[in-house]
Amino acid sequence: MNYDVIIVGGGPAGLITAKEVASAGYEVCVIEEHQEIGYPTKCSGLFSVSGLEYLGLNLEPHLISATIRGGRFYSPSGKEITAYSDVERARVVERKLFDKFLAREAARKGAEIKLKTRAKGMSIRDGVNIRVKGVEGEADLRASLLVGADGVKSNVARWNGIKTPSKIVAAAQIEVDDVDIENDIAEVYFGRAYAPEFYGWILPKGDVYEVGVGVGRADGRGPIEYLNNFIKNHPIAKNKIQSSSILEVNLGAIPVDYPVQTVRDRVLLVGDAAGHTKATTGGGVITGGIAAKIAGNACVKALENENYSENFLRREYERKWKDEIGHELKVHASLRKLFDSMSDDDLDVLFEVAIEEKISDLMVKYRDTDRPSEFVAEILKKDRVVEVIQRFLDVESLM
Repeated sequence: MNYDVIIVGGGPAGLITAKEVASAGYEVCVIEEHQEIGYPTKCSGLFSVSGLEYLGLNLEPHLISATIRGGRFYSPSGKEITAYSDVERARVVERKLFDKFLAREAARKGAEIKLKTRAKGMSIRDGVNIRVKGVEGEADLRASLLVGADGVKSNVARWNGIKTPSKIVAAAQIEVDDVDIENDIAEVYFGRAYAPEFYGWILPKGDVYEVGVGVGRADGRGPIEYLNNFIKNHPIAKNKIQSSSILEVNLGAIPVDYPVQTVRDRVLLVGDAAGHTKATTGGGVITGGIAAKIAGNACVKALENENYSENFLRREYERKWKDEIGHELKVHASLRKLFDSMSDDDLDVLFEVAIEEKISDLMVKYRDTDRPSEFVAEILKKDRVVEVIQRFLDVESLM
């Protein structure tokens, strides 16, 4: 079968790309290996209000589980920073329903979605040829362009020799019915004993709660073991998590480094496959969605000009997503390196300084967590903060 664009991966980045291309009247096919869009869930559904607005996503009320107005952060020793205001900062959505919402949007524009279909290999010869295996057996699909939206350790990247971010965080999260926190505050917990080189979290989701950890350092223990330790032994969190039942378990992997390369002749990478994630939090739906809209527009221009070269795609896609979010992703990556290089004692010192310098006021003022550069620029005006940070990181990398 022939298409203009084939997209491997039916997550948010792939579906947003598909909608953009299909909206321009081109034939798009989305290949998704799982039997259901949005399943299995691999990450939280916490999205900034500003990011959703930027992407033009007007969510139906039933998709929204909670509205977040603030955050509470705990240092390894239990020092607390709370940043809260009445302003709506983020939405918590049910990911399965959210992804299906995006799939409907793409399908209504004309995109074809093939479920339980796996891309087995590809070749490029006067077009892109994809061998797939689905419910009806094996078949060959052909297109002018291929978009890899197939997540961490992307096969599309591997088949085309594209280097992707190497630093990966393994995450585990569960859903429980009872946690003693406010319904509009997300909590974040730092500490190497519970979440080395990342963090633990508790997130309200309406009448349930999400509890999770990310693990950036491999030491023989997986994220489930760290999550169990967090729930049972963390001196603060264990007293808040009051449920004895688990309603859902999800595992995932998150790239937390700056994207290396995102194009080849006739091929684009987007979303987690490219590394379009915030290295500080692991969130990637908004940043990946921004890149996906640019990818969709680049595909349309390539088809209009019948130019599918790496140079053309670099100009129309890679340079443009870097212009839009590249600096912000670099700031996220630098902050990730900072936190990873600090011991628990160092983090406690940083919290002490942040409390004394009233950094929480700046956290309230600068609400866009997808684009942290303005917030970082303000905290770098505080000499005591810089004094701590520059022991671990070249401060210029944050500017």
